[in-house]
Amino acid sequence: MRKYPWYLTIVVLLFMFAVAFHVSTQTDASAEADEAEMEANESPESHAEHGPLVPVVDEGTKKILYWTCVMHPTVHMPDPGLCPVCGMDLIPVLEGAGLTLTEKQKALIPIRTETIGFHKLGREIRTLGILDYNETNVSYVSTRVSGWIQKLHVNFTGTKVKAGERLLDIYSPELLVAQEEYLLTIKNLNEIQSSHIESIRNTAAGTLRAAESRLELLGITKGQIQEIRKRGEVSTELPLYAPIGGTVVHMNVYNGQHVMRGMNMYKIADLSSLWLLADIYEYELPWVAVGQDVLITVQALPDQEFHGKVIFIYPYMDNKTRTVKVQVEVPNPAGDLRPGMYTNVRLKSTLVEIYTEIPAHSAHENAQSSTVWTCPMHPQIKQDGPGECPICGMDLVEEEVSGTADAPEATTIWTCPMHPQIKQDGPGECPICGMDLVEEEVPSEPDATERVLRSNAPLLQFMYACPDHPDKKYAAPGTCPEDGKALVMTEEVLSVPKSAVIDTGLRTIVFKDMGDAGYVQAEVRLGPESWAENGDARRRYFPIISGLFADDVVVTNGNYLLDSQTQLTGSGSAAGAYGGALGKEEDTGSSAP
Repeated sequence: MRKYPWYLTIVVLLFMFAVAFHVSTQTDASAEADEAEMEANESPESHAEHGPLVPVVDEGTKKILYWTCVMHPTVHMPDPGLCPVCGMDLIPVLEGAGLTLTEKQKALIPIRTETIGFHKLGREIRTLGILDYNETNVSYVSTRVSGWIQKLHVNFTGTKVKAGERLLDIYSPELLVAQEEYLLTIKNLNEIQSSHIESIRNTAAGTLRAAESRLELLGITKGQIQEIRKRGEVSTELPLYAPIGGTVVHMNVYNGQHVMRGMNMYKIADLSSLWLLADIYEYELPWVAVGQDVLITVQALPDQEFHGKVIFIYPYMDNKTRTVKVQVEVPNPAGDLRPGMYTNVRLKSTLVEIYTEIPAHSAHENAQSSTVWTCPMHPQIKQDGPGECPICGMDLVEEEVSGTADAPEATTIWTCPMHPQIKQDGPGECPICGMDLVEEEVPSEPDATERVLRSNAPLLQFMYACPDHPDKKYAAPGTCPEDGKALVMTEEVLSVPKSAVIDTGLRTIVFKDMGDAGYVQAEVRLGPESWAENGDARRRYFPIISGLFADDVVVTNGNYLLDSQTQLTGSGSAAGAYGGALGKEEDTGSSAP
């Protein structure tokens, strides 16, 4: 027997496999084509046992509102057909009160509901901040003449100085010449006083005033000018004084140094009050307002708490961090806080504090103005009549300040310099640090029950009560039915639990439990997310602007399942869509596959 090479045997086997595969493929394709032709020739009634591809609708029972797509519920068509987006068969949306479920189905989902009511809502914001100098309490000491430092009275950084304290003495040839000219004009004026020519006397007096003005512009105070005139001789040293009291935080001068005009030699900061800069996220901005109390802690003093007030909210955002800077003024009478410290910041407020205000009384509308005298360089100096500034010697200028005819009277309290949150009606000791309390006058506040919504606040639905019958609560302002007194706003606001709210991005909805009528979608407008305290527990709520009323029952669990059913079948029954999953046999004759 003739033997063939082994590789020819492999080639023959591969050819036989290829032929067998081709024959099998042709057979399957022919069978599928025959099956498709048979199905095409069958009548629609032959599929009854499997359920129709398009839901069968009993138009005599319920009216069809429109036809929509399961995948694209925004499609609303007046007639059946295909979805213009994806080509799927449209399904009908029937007229009805709402989705209906049996008790067994409610337990399987499960469905939980809650009656909405009034709650005292608030928000707590925790963030970090950095302490900095109070810019209104910072001053530079500079010279208006060139010269040499003769003597430093304050010669190191960190020294505490008082307002008007002598800092240094400077020798300046320019200042020496100006003093000599001033004394010369005085001498000339005295010599021509006896002249009968008035124009000569007036010219000499004007020259004297010009010489005085030049000395003032060079930094010499009126008091120093009067001393030069009284002494009758020039001073070779010009003393410079501290414009404010505080701490020397920067020094740029030494004994014997030559200084130029305009050079900043000292930086003095009053550290009894500091500024704190904190970052607030965009969604937290509704809960921050000017005048709001702030609680502050620092790592260096973990057992102490400090308090401040929001004085400014920056009008722009940081694009990188998406935060807004909030400026807080922090009293620091004992000097425990230092610029540059990191702090933990807590802002806690209620809706009433943020969105309401106390209106001005009609008696206060009769505003009156009064005149005070103040220093242009040191506006903290104020007095009832003209005079000189005790710090720089400049003449005080008139300034009108507004007041009220019937301003609220001030009351006296005792507080701790270290812990301003400690307040009591009489003298004593601080229960925290043991320091003696100091007397402080505070204006009496108007009655807080007269609060009204701010002009830019959302129209929230606050609860109202009678001042004499606080147990009687009402959902709208008016008068008490028992004694006719005007109802006052309370801190409670109509709100809905966060778990009941579905935010689609385009609109915000909740599901209302209508009893026998089923569950109905309701579009709502809500205020900022808040929380309500119940003992140590907190629960999140949204204040209601519109769309819900007191005693409405809303779904707080299972609402997303109801929403998906609404998208599928409109306002029909949920049982057909979920079938056996909800504990009921699937109705193949009336539901979508």
